[in-house]
Amino acid sequence: MEQKTLIEKFKSNPLFWLFSGKLFFLSLNIIFSIVIIMSIFSFISSLFVSEFKDPTNKALVISPMGPIVEQITGSNDPIDQLSGNLPRELYVGDLLEVLESAAQDERVQNVLLSLDNIDGTGQAVLYDVGVALQKIKDADKTIIAVGDYYSRSGYYLASYADEIIMNNDGLIGIDGFGRSRLFFKSFLDKIKVDFNVFRVGTYKSAVEPYLDNKMSNEAKQANMAYLNVLWDSYKDEVSKNREMTSNEIQYLVDNADKVLTDKSGSTSEAFLNYGLVDKLLPRTKTRSYLKELFGVSEDKKSFAGISGFEYFQLIRSEKKDQQDKNKIAVIVAKGTIVDGVQPPGTIGGDSTSRLIREAHEDENVKAIVLRVDSGGGGVFASEQIRQELLEAKEKGLKIIASMGNVAASGGYWISANAHEIWASHNTITGSIGIFGLLPTFNRALNEIGINSDGVKTSKIDLSGDITQPLSEGLSNIIQSEIEYGYKRFIGLVSEARDIPIDQVDQIAQGRVWAGSSAKELGLVDEIGNLKMAIGRAAELAEITEYSTYYPIQTIDWRAQLAKRFSGYIGWMIPPYIKDNFVLKNVINVLKDIDQFNDPKGIYIICEDCPI
Repeated sequence: MEQKTLIEKFKSNPLFWLFSGKLFFLSLNIIFSIVIIMSIFSFISSLFVSEFKDPTNKALVISPMGPIVEQITGSNDPIDQLSGNLPRELYVGDLLEVLESAAQDERVQNVLLSLDNIDGTGQAVLYDVGVALQKIKDADKTIIAVGDYYSRSGYYLASYADEIIMNNDGLIGIDGFGRSRLFFKSFLDKIKVDFNVFRVGTYKSAVEPYLDNKMSNEAKQANMAYLNVLWDSYKDEVSKNREMTSNEIQYLVDNADKVLTDKSGSTSEAFLNYGLVDKLLPRTKTRSYLKELFGVSEDKKSFAGISGFEYFQLIRSEKKDQQDKNKIAVIVAKGTIVDGVQPPGTIGGDSTSRLIREAHEDENVKAIVLRVDSGGGGVFASEQIRQELLEAKEKGLKIIASMGNVAASGGYWISANAHEIWASHNTITGSIGIFGLLPTFNRALNEIGINSDGVKTSKIDLSGDITQPLSEGLSNIIQSEIEYGYKRFIGLVSEARDIPIDQVDQIAQGRVWAGSSAKELGLVDEIGNLKMAIGRAAELAEITEYSTYYPIQTIDWRAQLAKRFSGYIGWMIPPYIKDNFVLKNVINVLKDIDQFNDPKGIYIICEDCPI
């Protein structure tokens, strides 16, 4: 009893709480330091791997842990960062290098695809990976696909396999392509917020959510045009690979309720009967089957295999260092185009321009390939990037724009002046239009009893004060600037592409086009992937021996450490918060709004493009 009293007295002393608080933060710092040191040692040890696995008599296992992407971006969703739930992505360039090497490597005779996690991969990327898988088949090598659940993306690649195995309780998520958006007009009316919108282009639908409660007929028409191209391409490849007809795939998605419930068996059996899979096996039986196909691993626990990462390390170690002085710089421009310096995954007007400048100031660089995967962004940032590319052209460098999944609006603006534009069969491009956006909150403030008033020495209010109604004079000025911007956009496209301006105007109006249609209209020169574009750049530069390199945006290591450490405290965030659908969507909306940072508030964005 006396001991308890002494402890209580000690706790009542302020020094106790002072020292206990310091002790807590000291312990936290020690834990943080230990984590960082362990991470550094783990990273360093991975750099000194002395032995590599021999792929002979082993299946090459391709098992992405997330979407296959043009550039590794991670997540800037704060809830994902705090929870440690950062997305895992696979860089398509590394995957293509692995598959193309495997097609020529006599040691590799079997490839195993595990594609459960690649949902969200862009169609242009899927097409390039599919071409690489076809090269493996053409080399008389075997591809086996296994999975519990095949998304539309996963099944597209699985269709290249000689045999598709699915879990007997599995599912295939094949569906047609669609596009839907949230519309805020009624909500904005209720909270009395006015979005003052200025635009040019019949099909420039980026601002529609603020003006209406449904998609316009023009937007539906434009969306269906490119969605049909993507869907037809998907059906053609899958049906060809599975020895079916395109109509059979269409019938399945149109009549899924009949096809998948027509038999007395399970849904997975319906897919088997329809010919989309070859075997239904639980995981245990799949493991046994793979052991029979590929042999048993050294530890006897699994089949004999080598992971894609292990094989990638091996082929990199076997390549001789290229000493060629001639270089081709590949500048990756992925994400929304935003003013200033931005991290990978977002195109910064300053940071991306700096990468281009670094390339054209290198006397060994003979050509630049701009790899674009963007639906656009701010006009100012887009123009800074275009001007830097023009500077490179004036120095005599050859410029090729290589379009990935999307290169529309601002993505097309920065591509237009390239010597040649290459797109994938499934690239979404065009969307040549422009808009301005300026919200005002005077009615919302008045509703809650807050009023804004004052005086001004000028007749017209040009301040753009969001607490005041937009003045007629400023509105006229902004609309004039938008109309000038549109004329400028179609003018630079006309000059760069050598197309009459009236013809550009007809195919512009904010409308998007798929790769093959864009080629017919003259918006792109050739259909091909990044590797083909690099080869063409070398051809234009008249070089045969060269190396490629990717200028990389410098990242603040302290910010990266802090971001990585934030993942370790994810357990502190309750699941009902970090998994809250509404909260995550609100954060995403706020994040999108934050990207509207153009100095003049003028944007070239394709909001209807599937990024």
